[in-house]
Amino acid sequence: MDTSILLEILRDQREELDTLRSQRFCKRKEEDMVKLESKKAQVVIGVRRSGKSTLCFNVLDKAQVKFAYVNFDDERLVRLSAEDLNDVLKCLYQIYGDFTHLFLDEAQNIEGWHLFVNRLLRHGMKVFITGSNAKLLSSELSTYLTGRYNEIELYPFSFREFCEMEKVETTNLSTKTDALLRLFMQATVAA
Repeated sequence: MDTSILLEILRDQREELDTLRSQRFCKRKEEDMVKLESKKAQVVIGVRRSGKSTLCFNVLDKAQVKFAYVNFDDERLVRLSAEDLNDVLKCLYQIYGDFTHLFLDEAQNIEGWHLFVNRLLRHGMKVFITGSNAKLLSSELSTYLTGRYNEIELYPFSFREFCEMEKVETTNLSTKTDALLRLFMQATVAA
């Protein structure tokens, strides 16, 4: 892929990432499972739309580490191959400057991604990877990144997490709060 086009795509993705900083997100308990300074890749897997990318973003942003981001679930990157990943890395350095952590969103969309990740790990880069269960199964991980990853499985928001996010009291309920909570649950299930 032409480097100028790749730079444009990755700059667009950085703008998308920057908009996340103004949003409010719920802390997920799985965030505590991430080992920010580990020499192993941090691999967050789960069903689509379960919050894998948000979890990684939250951890990296809250820690205030210098990180770069690329989302391989972008139709403009569909033709990338493992041979292009070094060019991606060069472009990321141009956009973000020096960084210590690399966030690869939906890395499994690139054939041979694991070889790139293994090389980065050997050079001391802290790598975060997200992937959907259907495409990034544990058996594949154990083959591709043997002994070099920390797997974190993420499930969709629980009702308890939803209540925490919306600041809905779930303990010591009054009659009114209990009734409103039940109404809230019915509306959530119906949606």
